[in-house]
Amino acid sequence: MTRRQILAGLAAASRSNAATTLLAGAATTNISPAIGTSLAGFMTDRKTVDVHDELLVRCAAIESGSTRMLLATIDSCMVPRSILDRARARIARENSVDPACILMSSTHTHSAPPAMHLFQSLPDAHYVAMLEQRIGDAAQMAFRRLRPARIGAASGVEPTLVFNRRYFMKEGAVPPDPFGGKTDKVLMNPPTTGDAIIKPAGPVDPEHPVIAALGEDGRMIWVYGSYALHYAGFNPADHASADYFGAYARRVERALDDDCVALLANGCAANINGLNPARPYPPTRDYTVIERTASVLAFETMRVLKTIEYTADIKLHGALEDVEIGVRRPSAQEAAEAIKLVSDNPGNAYKERPLIYARETVFMSRFPAAVKVPVQGLRIGNTGIGAFPGETFVELGLQIKRLNLFKTTATISIANDACGYIPTVDAFDVGGYETWRAKSSYVERDAASKLTAGVERTLRRI
Repeated sequence: MTRRQILAGLAAASRSNAATTLLAGAATTNISPAIGTSLAGFMTDRKTVDVHDELLVRCAAIESGSTRMLLATIDSCMVPRSILDRARARIARENSVDPACILMSSTHTHSAPPAMHLFQSLPDAHYVAMLEQRIGDAAQMAFRRLRPARIGAASGVEPTLVFNRRYFMKEGAVPPDPFGGKTDKVLMNPPTTGDAIIKPAGPVDPEHPVIAALGEDGRMIWVYGSYALHYAGFNPADHASADYFGAYARRVERALDDDCVALLANGCAANINGLNPARPYPPTRDYTVIERTASVLAFETMRVLKTIEYTADIKLHGALEDVEIGVRRPSAQEAAEAIKLVSDNPGNAYKERPLIYARETVFMSRFPAAVKVPVQGLRIGNTGIGAFPGETFVELGLQIKRLNLFKTTATISIANDACGYIPTVDAFDVGGYETWRAKSSYVERDAASKLTAGVERTLRRI
């Protein structure tokens, strides 16, 4: 089917129901860094030397009757609750939106400035202030651009891009953890040579939910997709880039030949990436992997769009609640040993992994014993969205989807907060990178069950 045929079909669907009280709007703002700004996503800090593609805040706004809703993605590795709560308060105040109906999630590109202290990358106060301002600005513009629309949703499947990145290995093939322990039974991203891999340590989620808002004139206003793939990467380490999330959005927007805004939220993908262990890893750091990933997923999005039934009879509901979870703080002895290695005021230029994690231990010793993090459920007609506050293992998203509470269900991670990895209890039992205690991996063993139960509660409430 040609692009013209796709657009003609969308226009016919839009004209099929003359009356509407549903409105939709979209907008973006630029959050690209200045040259020289730190980039998060590695254990070591890097500085921006080039902006390959612009980092954006992307907002999709909806109004049905007296209820408004906002879906936003932020091209950042992760944004903490402190920033997002202030942005939420501004958005709610300026646009008459219930705070529970505002969903903001980080895409998790590993080529963006830190909005919080991540490994050895420290946030720049001026950048963080700009980021917070631009989130609110994008939301305000999206609501100002509301126009008559219809909304629909459907799910596709793209299994070729996703692999569980944790593998059970043969005896002796798993190196010690950075604390000197030798209890890990799994290895993240193992070598592709040799025969040490036994099997993946978990499943994948190839589903690709898509929600779309179509204007009465047949022009797409926004497309909101989700996909459980960590990030693509293998781009130059000193480039700022929105990774495959941005490349995907540009492809969808070009394919629709409209002024629509495409958003791609990160699903529950903490233990998922695009690396097939049966093949060699990419030999060079260019944008080949990012562009290929974006192209394949965008193609599936365009297929799904042709299957969506649009309607103006949409009810909007949101529920947001806090869940308290414990923090895996180091013992006094562990903290003292770390201080011996890196001092109680460590720098941020360590290269060796044991020293990097000693630094993490020093900062982790200052964490509180417990934290409160948000979970959220949204309903858009017969579509549900469950949102987790950190890097969520794929098993949690699959558990929510298996509830079958809605015709279409999307699960989003790193949403409304950034509480680091949320592994399953089984993952803690076998260890691996995602369980190593750090500022990016500190939640208690039972956090997964508590947060999954919280997301389920919010979805059942709506």
